[in-house]
Amino acid sequence: MLGQNEAPLPFFFVGKTVTTQRINRFLQTKHVALSEQLGKPDTKSVWYSREHVSKLLDEIDRAGADGLRIYFGTYGEEEVYPGQTCLLMVMTKYDQEKCRRSDITIEDSCDFQARSIDSSKPRDFNVGSPCPPICDGLDE
Repeated sequence: MLGQNEAPLPFFFVGKTVTTQRINRFLQTKHVALSEQLGKPDTKSVWYSREHVSKLLDEIDRAGADGLRIYFGTYGEEEVYPGQTCLLMVMTKYDQEKCRRSDITIEDSCDFQARSIDSSKPRDFNVGSPCPPICDGLDE
C-alpha cells in the first residue's frame, strides 16, 4: 500500500536487474566493437545535469513537441571527444499528413535567430558528459 506522499512507479521503470543486464550486454558486445574500431575506449554512458533535462523539457513545451528522439552520433575529429559516440536529443511532433512523428528542427522556429547565441551552428541537445573520459568515479 502506498503512503500518502508516495506515487506508483512509472510504467516504463525496468528496475536494477534489467538495467544492469542491458548495460553489461552492451559493454560485452557493442562497446568492445566500437572501442576496437575507434582505437580507444568509446563512450559507455553520458551524464546530463538536472538543469539540462529541465531546460530540455521547457523547450519541448515551448515547441509544442510530443516527445523526444535520441540519435546516436559521433564527434568529429576536431571536436573535444574525437570519434567518440554521443547522444543527440531531437524533439518530435506528430505529423498528421505523414501519419508519423517527425523531428522538429529548432532552426526553423521563427524566434531562433533572436534566441540563439551563435545562429551559425546547428543546435540539438548535446551537452552531456561522456564516460570515458568523465566517469565520476565509475569503473572505466
